[in-house]
Amino acid sequence: MAGVTGEPPFRYLFLEGERLRLDEGPGRRVGVDRRCVEGEPVAGAYVHLCALADDDARVPYDQPEVQQARRDALAWWVPMLGDDLVCLSTLSVDAVHCAGAVTVTRTPRSFADDPFARLFPGRVLRSDVFCPVAPPAGPVLERYAGAPWPGGAFETPSEGGHP
Repeated sequence: MAGVTGEPPFRYLFLEGERLRLDEGPGRRVGVDRRCVEGEPVAGAYVHLCALADDDARVPYDQPEVQQARRDALAWWVPMLGDDLVCLSTLSVDAVHCAGAVTVTRTPRSFADDPFARLFPGRVLRSDVFCPVAPPAGPVLERYAGAPWPGGAFETPSEGGHP
């Protein structure tokens, strides 16, 4: 699965206890919107991680509870816009399954209302992994080509017709 740039629309993130890493090693491997980890990281950011270490902890993205959490997240993060919100991404196991979500901010606020905590229990961590991502221009609800929400884009057709 490749995005418009030819690279996958995600990067692997490894969940190891209270530590989140981009380098391969022990821990659960999940996909995160690549924009969240490519750029200048925010030192000591607050991460609300709604995910479990168990590889079997997954829910299909098309399940109503995942769809509703994504809808509710659109309203939930609006008050955090500005300097506080760093990024938000679902965590994917594959193109079909959601393993949870991360919400990253500069201050530890509003995490008690995280819609993704209805799917997987949430906990607050500190991390230097995540980078600021500009919010989408509009309410992006659908996922693109199995990318972690809200990242990704549709493929650009090749010249002269469909790919």
